[in-house]
Amino acid sequence: MHHTHWSTNRVLACDRAQAWSDITTRYFGRLRVSSLHDGPLDASLDAFDVGALRMYRIDAPAHHIERDAACGELPTDDFYKLVLQVSGCGTVEQQQRRVVLQPGRWILYDPRAPYSITNPERCTLLVTHVPRGLLAGLRLPGPHAGELGSDNVAGLHGVFGSYLRALSDQLPGLPDGAGQALSESIMGLLGSTLAETLRRVGEPVSLPAVLKLRARQYVQTHLSDPELSIQRIADALRCSKRYLHRVFEDDDVSLERQIWNSRLERCHAALTHEANAQRSAAEIGFAWGFRSGAHLNRLFKQRYGLTPGACQRQAAEARGEAMTQ
Repeated sequence: MHHTHWSTNRVLACDRAQAWSDITTRYFGRLRVSSLHDGPLDASLDAFDVGALRMYRIDAPAHHIERDAACGELPTDDFYKLVLQVSGCGTVEQQQRRVVLQPGRWILYDPRAPYSITNPERCTLLVTHVPRGLLAGLRLPGPHAGELGSDNVAGLHGVFGSYLRALSDQLPGLPDGAGQALSESIMGLLGSTLAETLRRVGEPVSLPAVLKLRARQYVQTHLSDPELSIQRIADALRCSKRYLHRVFEDDDVSLERQIWNSRLERCHAALTHEANAQRSAAEIGFAWGFRSGAHLNRLFKQRYGLTPGACQRQAAEARGEAMTQ
């Protein structure tokens, strides 16, 4: 998972405001940002590529952010924005709705519409840019905030918030191959939560859109099981195998191919990781659902241009060269 770290601690105190403006503009565009803090601007941003998602862990003093028509087009316009309050408190206002975020609460909103965010104290945020296509079929009438309470929907909101909060602490140490699995898990949980909420308020929900999110989440959860199949996924989601194929017919590759691609990605990540230097390529393949070494070799070479064993040796040689430099 590609990870970039930025911090204002690397520049002189008098230059930190401009440095932070440059950092945030790079990822979020030229929003109207004002500091509510009198001291030196001590802030940091960690950016992660998590499969199809872009995630940012931000630690910053009190501040106010506003997007209005004068901001023009922004790089975030191709995404929905999901904000989790990790620490501190904040307020999001959009479309005449005001949402107070305490630690563990989250909000999903369309950043193309005018909005404002106020964090009156130092805070940590986990911001996720969700490509619009991943939520196709789920109509979002306005900002959607995680609910509090004890009913089923609030329970889903709480589970999702807890998952994101735990993930925010673990992101820097996760292996490269975990990005796609995390992306699918996040979207599966988010899709289930949104679908249940929209059903409760009488909004129409596209079943194929929800089913696709749930199917991908199921695949990532059961990827290591050699018995994973289209039929098993269909049974788990209570639909027919034929209907499941129809749900994925607009994708570039079939659901079955997506399963094998995900397995190959996990194998590649394991083969290149130093912790697995003593494990054979076949052992790693079996751990990720392959039934034979020959099948692994054939698909792996088609995908990466070399055999699993050669990939493992190449990674070991690269680590050895790095140690001698």
